[in-house]
Amino acid sequence: MRPSLMLGLAPWRGWFLLAVLPALAACGRPPLEDLDAARHAMARAAAAEGVSRASAPCAAAREALVHAEAEMRLESRRRTLSRDFEKAGRLMSEARIAAEICAYQAGAARARIRARSGAAIQDLTASLPRVHALARHAWDGESADALLQAEVALGEAKAAFARQDYERAGEAADRGHARLAGAVAGLNRAFDALQQSPQRVVWKKWVKQTLAESVRTGRPVIIVDKLRRQLRLFRGTDEVASYPADLGIAGVASKTQADDDATPEGRYRVTEMRGPGQTRYYRALMLDYPNAEDRERFQKLKRSGRVPRDKGIGSLIEIHGHGGRSQDWTRGCVALDNDQMDDLVPRVQVGTAVTIVGTIPEEAVP
Repeated sequence: MRPSLMLGLAPWRGWFLLAVLPALAACGRPPLEDLDAARHAMARAAAAEGVSRASAPCAAAREALVHAEAEMRLESRRRTLSRDFEKAGRLMSEARIAAEICAYQAGAARARIRARSGAAIQDLTASLPRVHALARHAWDGESADALLQAEVALGEAKAAFARQDYERAGEAADRGHARLAGAVAGLNRAFDALQQSPQRVVWKKWVKQTLAESVRTGRPVIIVDKLRRQLRLFRGTDEVASYPADLGIAGVASKTQADDDATPEGRYRVTEMRGPGQTRYYRALMLDYPNAEDRERFQKLKRSGRVPRDKGIGSLIEIHGHGGRSQDWTRGCVALDNDQMDDLVPRVQVGTAVTIVGTIPEEAVP
């Protein structure tokens, strides 16, 4: 070839190489950045348990990634100048997008389940003490069992939440709520039974008689409402003081015999006032239990077989201190906080009327 012709072709050859080589390089370069990004997104999805929480998009992302990786491996086996990663790059870009969608949806699902289970645990934690407070007013075995099961379920829910097993935490919290609902239903039945008790007529009569005595004498009287756990002090028909009270371990149950740990119901009198050092319980107002009505009722129970023949009627019922525990713990007495006993004792005297009822009917107090 003539020199002049060669000189004319040389610049063209250089520009050709500058244009073609980058294209060849692009076609020969595997899409590693998209591959790393797709794998990282799939790892995030796995950490969020995408298989169970976002199964459809994560299955599609896995399939797209496998397809893209297979295409990339196929091209990698070709000779360097024959490699063309254009299709692999397109597939890997699609796999990356699918993996990001999988990771996002798995993370969002995990966040929703975490929030739901956390809220359920929080609600159960707040509800249990309130139901326990109700339970001490009308305790029964069914409600006690249901409350215990609710507490166990709450413990399981908190443990599962701590190890980030939010589905199990939610299931346990839901089970706890169901048990709690059962306890509330049992308590409602107990409250209804007490409100509809045939004794309600008797309690109403006792309260009216006690208040009438106070109106007549001008002296204060005490009425204990077992259901509400209240000791109320009246002068006439005016309530002058009210104190929260702890009862016998048997709660609202009516006393039938000795050692049943129940607080009796009836009309009594203060027979003795004991100060500090004279009683185990700070201060005490001794009551005249059992009185004639208690003995008559006790004999009827024995004759009917509801009380064993070898059982006694019991005694030593008091209003005393060391209370304020917000639980029923005495052997049948009524217990107040020591400061409340200090407030109550100067207001009463030996002979003060003390009436104890299952609940004070609203219509009994003017």
